[in-house]
Amino acid sequence: MTASRVEGRPGRWRRRPACMLVNDVVELTHLTGGGQILDFHFHDAAEMNPFWIPHWKLRDPMRFRPGRDEAIYGPRATGRVLSAIAGHSLCLGIFGMPSEQEILAGSVLHGEAGVQRWNAEATSGAESGELRFTLPLPASGLEFSRTVSLRAGESVIRISETVRNRLDVDQFLQWQQHVALAPPFASGEACVLTLPGQRGLTDPGGYEGHELLVRAAEFDWPLAPGAGGEAIDLRVPFQKPGAGFVAGVQVDPGRERGFVCAANAARNLAFGYVFPRSRFPWVTLWEENRSRASAPWEGREQVRALEFGVSALPLGRAETIRRGDIFGTPTMALVPARGEVGATYLVFLARLPAEAPCVADIECGENELRLLALTGNAISVLPASRVQEFLGRKGDERSEF
Repeated sequence: MTASRVEGRPGRWRRRPACMLVNDVVELTHLTGGGQILDFHFHDAAEMNPFWIPHWKLRDPMRFRPGRDEAIYGPRATGRVLSAIAGHSLCLGIFGMPSEQEILAGSVLHGEAGVQRWNAEATSGAESGELRFTLPLPASGLEFSRTVSLRAGESVIRISETVRNRLDVDQFLQWQQHVALAPPFASGEACVLTLPGQRGLTDPGGYEGHELLVRAAEFDWPLAPGAGGEAIDLRVPFQKPGAGFVAGVQVDPGRERGFVCAANAARNLAFGYVFPRSRFPWVTLWEENRSRASAPWEGREQVRALEFGVSALPLGRAETIRRGDIFGTPTMALVPARGEVGATYLVFLARLPAEAPCVADIECGENELRLLALTGNAISVLPASRVQEFLGRKGDERSEF
């Protein structure tokens, strides 16, 4: 591949159908069975991939068979999702567990998008390449599309999504980007997680008896009340083995754009997302630190998720509607009858200078992303052609849902 060419091509990841997007700087892998983005790395950084890849054998979720696979992955409502989950998954329609009646009707954890086959098309070009995905969601009465694009010489991925409502009635739904990181990139010793958070709320259900945080407690980012009475700094992952938590953090309402960023000082790498706050006003934090002993977890997983989207917590559709706005911020998306809603966001990889401080903020210039220290000085500047224009597409300039 020449230095100026960007390739979008079909391929395989561990024998599973996938699409790859590759330029002279980075490579991204996007599965078609379940739609996960599960690898994103620099060519010359020892292929350090920040995303979580579970220890268990993954398969396309369409191949899940309850009688055969429940002992390996768990009951159908969760097991079908866990058989394929990795990296960045899409939660659409439902964020969290469906209701008992929905489970009886065939619904699964986080909605049907993560367990369907995504139709894919890949294109290459001298200066840019694209992966285009479409996905009918018949149980929800929705249709979803995603375009993933990359330009030559850049380490910033552009993603554009559209949700279409095929029903004759308005629909309230949940729409969350389930971004999950793991060691060696996300480590408690060298990794710091940042986001422009304001107020937060811990999950009312706790964490299956292994809570790191107090249940149903409000807090100010980044310090949350620990179950043992201590203050927990949520920017630091994996502080207590055998524990976990779920918490929702409000993106600062005064900002035009939100972000999530993980910076590993030992690896001199930073990874993250930039998104319009009007579309995605919440970040849900999930941590599993070797607490779940049941299949397929087996007490082996370390995962920290930065799940940005329209909802504060993965409480399912009915409970989220019942609770309504939190801290004056909506927690559901409205897609009008026979209408559509779109969103755009960025994924980036950045090299950091040796002994660089953590990334405190991210600014979006006309043709670049700037990663800033607490002093306001740029510690990394990423080329990103016409990126402000891109983030203004898909109606993102409009008010919250």
